[in-house]
Amino acid sequence: MSTSASPHFPSDVHPFDIDYLPAAIRNLLTMCPGFISVIMLFSIIQRNRNMFTNYKLTVVFLTFGGFTLAVPIISFNIFMVTVIPMKPQFLISTLVCSMIKQFCAATMNSSFAIASSISLLRYLLVMSGREYGWKVLIGVYFALSAPLYIYFVLALCIGNIEENDECPYFIEINWSYRPLLYFGYLSLVILLADFCNIRVLLFVLSHRRRLIKQGLSGLSGGRQFSRRERDQFHLSIGLLVQSITVTITFGSTILFMLLFSYGVKIPNWLSTITNTLSSLSTLLNPLACAIFIRPFRVEMAKSLLLNK
Repeated sequence: MSTSASPHFPSDVHPFDIDYLPAAIRNLLTMCPGFISVIMLFSIIQRNRNMFTNYKLTVVFLTFGGFTLAVPIISFNIFMVTVIPMKPQFLISTLVCSMIKQFCAATMNSSFAIASSISLLRYLLVMSGREYGWKVLIGVYFALSAPLYIYFVLALCIGNIEENDECPYFIEINWSYRPLLYFGYLSLVILLADFCNIRVLLFVLSHRRRLIKQGLSGLSGGRQFSRRERDQFHLSIGLLVQSITVTITFGSTILFMLLFSYGVKIPNWLSTITNTLSSLSTLLNPLACAIFIRPFRVEMAKSLLLNK
């Protein structure tokens, strides 16, 4: 992005860029399937309230929290898809458009802190044996996402007006190291979930091997693993699959955005694929996590009328 030579002010009004319409449609189509996760989980909770009690700090928080944070950007794309064709000369000020876009970016990017918060608390639970509740989980989420919201405020306060795609002119911080700091922090948040999930899974596997060696598993004629132990093992696998999927899909998007910020051109077809996969995986990943847990598989089958 290059700063315009002519002076512009936050109060200046401009129409949206009509060329952004295809991207808005694509974004909306790839985000709407996220309703599947929400509807499926809601139907499961309505039928079996114990599922909420047992998984409120993991699958439930991951699904509803992530979707709630995606609502602003979904709403923005709905607005763009509706307004641009019907009223292409719709005017919006640089300040208002910048506030909307920066807020959407902050909420959407902070949704990745939800998975990291869950994974971090499960890691601390395994290491210390202490279980944490809602308040701590929400506190960890806000701590991890705080830099993103601080950046949102700083950009509007000290940023410069630059050319953009959705907003013709956009308020952004143009420090040379800004992309490295911003996208670097996002990468750390995502990798935190991978690290914690790998450590938890290794601990669970070690615990299972220890039980087998002690002759306490069903393989040696002793007691079998309890259903809760098996579910926690499968939950660990599901959370790891979920976080690695996000790392691959959204991580590639972060890399491309970082390269683009420093003038490296990325083929449009490649960035389109990564953006699409990133949007799909962000909101559908809770399902990928849930299907590893037997009670969720059973309830999903009932919801799909595959199991009476």
